[in-house]
Amino acid sequence: MIIVSDTSPINNLAAINQLYLLHQLYGTLLIPEAVFRELTDPNFPVAGAVEVQTCDWI
Repeated sequence: MIIVSDTSPINNLAAINQLYLLHQLYGTLLIPEAVFRELTDPNFPVAGAVEVQTCDWI
């Protein structure tokens, strides 16, 4: 199953080191470009920034 996510689930699950749960439940996670930019903004680092740039399932 493929899902589309906004920032909050990615950020919150990454903050508690449980982001892998989305992968286990759904397989592939799609995020809009705006979500990617929000999570990877170098001026405002947040949990999940590295994951959205490196995980092949996001």
